Amino acid sequence: MTPAPHPSPDPSAPIDRRTLLRRTGLGAGAAGAVLLAASCTREDEDSPPTAAPTPDAASRRARLHLTPAAGWIGDPQRPLVLDGVHHVYGLLHAEDPAPGATVWGHWTSTDLVTFTPQDPALTGDDVADVWSGSAVVDEHGTAGLGEGTVVALATRPTDGRAELQEQYLASSPDGAAFTFEPGPVLRNEEGPAARSEEEIAQASWFRDPKLQRDEERDQWVCAIGRDHRVALWTSPDLRSWERREDFAYRDAAPHLPDLGGVECPDLFTLTASDGSAHWVLGASLDGSGAGEPTAYAYWVGTWDGERFTPEDPAPRWLDRGWDWYAGVTWPSPENPEHVRLGIGWMNNWAYAREGSATADSDGYDGQYSVVREVRLQRDEDGSLTLVSTPVPALAAAASATRRIEDQEVDGEADLGDLGRAFTLEMDLAWEDASAVGLVVLGGEDAARGTRITIGGGALSVDRSGSAATDGTLGEGEPFAGLTAASAPVDGTARSAHLHVVVDTQSVEAFLDDGRTVISLGAHPAEGEQRVRLLADGGTAQVTGMVLRTH
Repeated sequence: MTPAPHPSPDPSAPIDRRTLLRRTGLGAGAAGAVLLAASCTREDEDSPPTAAPTPDAASRRARLHLTPAAGWIGDPQRPLVLDGVHHVYGLLHAEDPAPGATVWGHWTSTDLVTFTPQDPALTGDDVADVWSGSAVVDEHGTAGLGEGTVVALATRPTDGRAELQEQYLASSPDGAAFTFEPGPVLRNEEGPAARSEEEIAQASWFRDPKLQRDEERDQWVCAIGRDHRVALWTSPDLRSWERREDFAYRDAAPHLPDLGGVECPDLFTLTASDGSAHWVLGASLDGSGAGEPTAYAYWVGTWDGERFTPEDPAPRWLDRGWDWYAGVTWPSPENPEHVRLGIGWMNNWAYAREGSATADSDGYDGQYSVVREVRLQRDEDGSLTLVSTPVPALAAAASATRRIEDQEVDGEADLGDLGRAFTLEMDLAWEDASAVGLVVLGGEDAARGTRITIGGGALSVDRSGSAATDGTLGEGEPFAGLTAASAPVDGTARSAHLHVVVDTQSVEAFLDDGRTVISLGAHPAEGEQRVRLLADGGTAQVTGMVLRTH
């Protein structure tokens, strides 16, 4: 994803912390010590001094999610696993008003719950940003840099020109620090000739290269986000690239909704639950104008070395919330054939440029989702669905686990204050209720909180009651009006399994083992931590409740 241009600030104007973070969210930043970013899940005695402190009473820092120690966090980059350690990368802008380069921040993890901050892994010079891309381990040394070298392709604006977004090669012996080679290895064919406003706009959308090894054909495949399409390229050596057929998601079915340009494509292979192997093409799309999510869409299909052909041209959604964007997946080390791991940016360009509740309280802006396990499930009707659930290590990392008594709910049942960060699983059964579920991040005022309900053939999450009330987010409409998200579910079902992950600034709801997922950021007021069970228009049986606090 490419940061948008923005006006230069007045250097004489007073600058507060939130203003700095808002500016860095528009593309300003500087590589420096402040980019030694940290996640905040739990403290470890061996944590380096750059790690963020455990949140105190005044902090709003997320506990279960990867966050930067300071500054503004953007797209995650696909992680690598080296010697059993996950290397997670992400776009970072320093908390600094001076123009500077966007960089790849770097964290390491052995459990995908706690993350240790490292020095920035991929940086440009003083004026050239490093934007999204991906890294691979070149096991056979195809790029001529030696077997096992880590090779990355990342988007940069050649000569600072937006219409010359091009792909540059960088390498590293260990995934910790990359070195760029001069000049792009995958050039923007349209950029040099672009003259009109429309031509420049088209050429300017050439970003986010995603590399995938095609072992069957002994080649590399690169997917690049374009306006309304994915450009596919192949190479024997990660240097010389040949263009293949674009995948334009509306070409085969013009009646499909217009979901805009493609960002952060994700191309991989996965074996489904029935043993059949498939290629999957994912993409981050903005469907808000068409009544669809702004999140990670995907197609299941085949790749023949020339083109990707979907089984169904209509996109499916891995997450139907507003805040699981720029998602990336990578193979699970334990079961790479059947399981991928996934992480997404819990933000939305509709409001990512605005201040956040944590900008004032903790000096950072943005977070990533909890890491998920992603599987390809063959359904009874023969279709293929990507399902996702939190990694099991998240449950294992809980500081306390307890069961809550089964309840019959008619209206509301108050479970009390369950803490600042927790996961809650439950089984719901009902006959006559029109909607069942719960409110999280609730306050004493019954109107406050994020409402999660199943009813009317939909899973719905409404965060309108979790908008900040203390003025920290300005005078605009909360969440740019995107307060509620919904996903279609079986309207005849009278039972469901619900798994929610609640943190200080977010809610992730997983229904029926991750078949349906909605992720949303939230900005509750201080102390809003109550949970209430809901059953509208009838009664619900709530059983098997397991609370894990963090």
